[in-house]
Amino acid sequence: MKYDEGFLDQVRQANDIVDVISGYIPLKRAGRNFKAPSPFKQEKTPSFFVSPEKQIFHCFSSHIGGDVFAFLMHYEHLTFPEAVRRLAERAHIPVPETKYVSGSERSEKEKIYEMYEKAAQFYRKCFLNPHAGAAARDYLFQKRQFTPEAAEMFQVGCAPSNWQGLYDFLRSKGFSDELMIKARLVSQSEKGRIFDLFRNRLLFPIHSIQGKVVAFGGRVLSDSDGPKYLNSPENPIFYKRRELFGLHLAKRHVDREYPRIIVVEGYLDFLRLFGAGFKATVATLGTALSSEHVRVLKRFAEEAVVVYDGDKAGISAALRGMEVFLEEGMGVKLILLPQGMDPDDFVRTQGAEAFQKLLDRSQDFFDFKLQILMERYNARDTMGLMRIINDLLETLVKVENPILVDRYLKSLSGALAVDENSLRSELLKSKKRSENKNTKSEEPAGVPEPQAAQHAKDEIMALGLMIDQAAIRNRALADFSEDDFEIPELKQFFRELGQMNVSGQPVTWPLALDRIHNDSVKNDLAAIASFEWALEDQAKAYEDCRMNIKRKKIESKLTGLRQKIAELEKQKKLDELTAVMKEYQDLLKQKKAIV
Repeated sequence: MKYDEGFLDQVRQANDIVDVISGYIPLKRAGRNFKAPSPFKQEKTPSFFVSPEKQIFHCFSSHIGGDVFAFLMHYEHLTFPEAVRRLAERAHIPVPETKYVSGSERSEKEKIYEMYEKAAQFYRKCFLNPHAGAAARDYLFQKRQFTPEAAEMFQVGCAPSNWQGLYDFLRSKGFSDELMIKARLVSQSEKGRIFDLFRNRLLFPIHSIQGKVVAFGGRVLSDSDGPKYLNSPENPIFYKRRELFGLHLAKRHVDREYPRIIVVEGYLDFLRLFGAGFKATVATLGTALSSEHVRVLKRFAEEAVVVYDGDKAGISAALRGMEVFLEEGMGVKLILLPQGMDPDDFVRTQGAEAFQKLLDRSQDFFDFKLQILMERYNARDTMGLMRIINDLLETLVKVENPILVDRYLKSLSGALAVDENSLRSELLKSKKRSENKNTKSEEPAGVPEPQAAQHAKDEIMALGLMIDQAAIRNRALADFSEDDFEIPELKQFFRELGQMNVSGQPVTWPLALDRIHNDSVKNDLAAIASFEWALEDQAKAYEDCRMNIKRKKIESKLTGLRQKIAELEKQKKLDELTAVMKEYQDLLKQKKAIV
């Protein structure tokens, strides 16, 4: 049984689409709408539009659109019931469980989310236990000098040393062995014995960008208990290449005047910086930064400042890892800490003010790489000079901002005493080689759109205008019948718009789109909602659609009659032929009369 329409409308009205989407990506005002780069596809020019007036979004690059429920379904990969529940919870609206599904029928993802929340509570309780959490508290409070308030803020927990502590707890809450294994909170031996993934570890809950627990990061408390750090494996709600520790908090603290975000490696580095006032900070879960990580960061900041240890390993990591920012078009600087120190050590011993000075003096990546390469190779030697130039030109190919390219070329020319025009010429060659590689990997162009698709566009535009303007809707209901629409889904939608109009039910974009079950049609209609045009332009567009639909319907009939006339002529059925010819002539007159 479906959710009641009144309940859905209540949830929808309580969740303004601009507010909801702004929690995921930064939106910029564009006339009556808001726009942003697509959250579904990599692009340079923003093609994602949100209409606060119509409570609709549409992404032109990925051809996805709809209401606030549709956004959550696409962005978070949720089912419709999951999206409804999420938004109802956000607005503190009780969900009428019996109106849709029983607790036993909830989706697998919903159960896993709940399982991780229960696990976080279990680990937190263990941390606070006088005996079970003693070693974890001693490490965090005494050795690393964090406060109980910090542990409370980030819900730091610990896993007990026994093999089935969490397993027994989750079993008591009704979770099945199969789901626990799928959620990757427990493992199963070859002999079939189930045991906890985390044992005798300090644990940090990893949250999704919306603040839900989706994984854990664990720091060993005893040297004999495996690797120093252990993260949850990927599971149905956790994708390591996309999540960043603390982003659900950091996104609220990015300075809109100077939108930058600090990137560190470890959980404790994050806790230290956040507690010292550097709240726009994230950590990388101990993995290399991926292009997906950078795309996520770009939604909230224009520049990243990456903090590395100042030893050889840190320098190598900086050279390897920072070009992904350039490839994704995001500004990047770096801080190299004194050798042997991580951000936690530095802030704890030197203080927040000293770290702020490092932040203010953070070095541009290109300048850093030039400095390192000049220390590594002899620029006075021809071979060394060419290695420096070639390496840096490969980096410059990834920089899209022409002003930055010009600045970097001048810097490189001055540092190496090489003619700037020569460097520019070599850069163009490098870019051409890179473009040729990309061209070879591109897919062939698509085939031209069939005529039927153009006909559908006229029908969809007319229906979109009917949703948008009551005057056009009333006129269209008089001008058209269901038979004027060729596509079955559009026939049905036209009928339902008429029923809504007759019953006096308000026709809004979200309510209208709720009645369409074909995603392609729904996305096409949502695209119309993002258009900004004057009333007279809408009226003219409707007239164009009306004439095209009527003419094409007549043309379709004429085509059928021409075939019938040819058959009757062959069969020499003159009486029938005369009647069909008259019908044909009448249709020609009707076609000419359409104005």
